[in-house]
Amino acid sequence: MELIACPTCGRLEVDLFGIMAELEKRLEGIKKPVKIAVLGCVVNGPGEASEADIGIAAGKGVGILYRKGQVVRRVKESEIVEAIVEEVRNFIPEGEGRTGP
Repeated sequence: MELIACPTCGRLEVDLFGIMAELEKRLEGIKKPVKIAVLGCVVNGPGEASEADIGIAAGKGVGILYRKGQVVRRVKESEIVEAIVEEVRNFIPEGEGRTGP
């Protein structure tokens, strides 16, 4: 698993350090080939978040959740960690499909 955060700057509008600390704790031990990007502003965030398997572009207390470059939904800042954890649990790597009906 690859967990990427923006380097932070004056445009940071969410508690990125808190979000990343909680994500690291919640995702510990999960072994999936998934790239997760969490960006704390709306300037560079959308482009970088959309390049990851799962991404968040956050600003002013909300985040836009991306899956494989597509906008999935808007979440409150307090729901970002749970939304990413849920996406990781449901993530199916390229080449691995579901079997059965």
